[in-house]
Order: sequence, then C-alpha cells, then structure tokens
Amino acid sequence: MAYHDPIYTTHTLKAQSIATAATMLSVVGPRGKVGRLESVSAVVTTGTTDAATELRVGTAADADKFGTLSVPVATAGNGYNNATIANIDSNPMPANDVVLIATDGGCTAGAADISVTIAWY
Repeated sequence: MAYHDPIYTTHTLKAQSIATAATMLSVVGPRGKVGRLESVSAVVTTGTTDAATELRVGTAADADKFGTLSVPVATAGNGYNNATIANIDSNPMPANDVVLIATDGGCTAGAADISVTIAWY
C-alpha cells in the first residue's frame, strides 16, 4: 500500500454530549480508499463528572478497532489529544466500510468539541 498523497478528512463535532454511550457520527471514506486514523482530540465544553469517558473510532463489531481517546473528569476548557491509534499495516480502515465515532458514556455529565482526522489512501 502506498502512503503518499493521502486524502485527509477531519470530522468535527461541536459541544457533543459524551455522557451517554452512543455513536456520534458514522463516516465512509472516498470510494476505494483504505484509511488510517491520524488523530482524535477533544476540548471539554461542559465539565465531565464522576468517571473518565472513552472516545472510540471503530466498527459496529469492534468499537475501538482503530483507536481511542480517554477524556478524564475535567472542567470546561481542558483539551486532550493523546489518542491510542491502531497500527495501519495490520489494521487499516477497509475501503467503502462504515467507520463509527462513538463514546462509551463513562461520565455522568459532560460535553466536548471532538475532532477526528483520517488519512485515506
């Protein structure tokens, strides 16, 4: 697989609730292209309470297949970008398949601006 000249897509969710386990966005890459998760970041907009929340990028069968980002208990204005990203060579995003951006709803309250960047080859 050639990793030059990718097409980058950034998916941004503004003030997204992360307190309830749910798929926040479903995406599909450009036709025929496989993907690599480049980054996941979050800036808390409404304080999170009680427990950390995990943001996940994966599939319906494997919610965190491509990567995760933990958002700890935090006040508004705190940002996080230390995502754990799966190895593209052993785990690329399949061409023409749906990729899910989701939360496990670990906190009891909270929202964040979330950005997910994917490179498509």
